[in-house]
Amino acid sequence: MGYVENIKIHAGVQKRVEIIFSQAIEEDFAQLFKEREVAARYTKIAGVMGAGYSNPRLGDAIWPQLNMMYIIYCSDDDAKKIIEIVEQLRLQYIGEGIACFVSQSEEV
Repeated sequence: MGYVENIKIHAGVQKRVEIIFSQAIEEDFAQLFKEREVAARYTKIAGVMGAGYSNPRLGDAIWPQLNMMYIIYCSDDDAKKIIEIVEQLRLQYIGEGIACFVSQSEEV
């Protein structure tokens, strides 16, 4: 199936899930996504800088760590599975500051 055909099949209302987390735990996310068969298609942004409710991650001499960001468009069911993964990793890595935002989106 070609690119345009895939777009037509998946077009419509979906969930947009954004996850921002320390790059130190990226492998945990990737493993759980694979195990639970979600987030097969995603956008990954490396080297994300910012400050939230945990220590800043600015990639400099004072705050050397950086974050990662995943943007995932998926069904309601997959969004629920992804939220469960986020909640699990928040408990496992309490001080890491894992942010998750879910919104409606529509592909045209």
